[in-house]
Amino acid sequence: MAVMVVYVLLVVVGEVLGYFLGSAIDSMVPTSWSMITYMAVFFAIIFGTWPIAVRITERFLPSVQSTPAE
Repeated sequence: MAVMVVYVLLVVVGEVLGYFLGSAIDSMVPTSWSMITYMAVFFAIIFGTWPIAVRITERFLPSVQSTPAE
């Protein structure tokens, strides 16, 4: 459960940063480039944050890991 919480927090932070990156690019170049950039960042965050969330959970929250029920 802890890994899911960490994952959601990382995704939310990443998507906010992606939004601001897309907005910054939108002010510099045509609109289509900002959408392409945002979509690339969106999918990179969705797929890239899971291994990071697992590593954070295993390293910093070892006591939260579930143990099998007997």
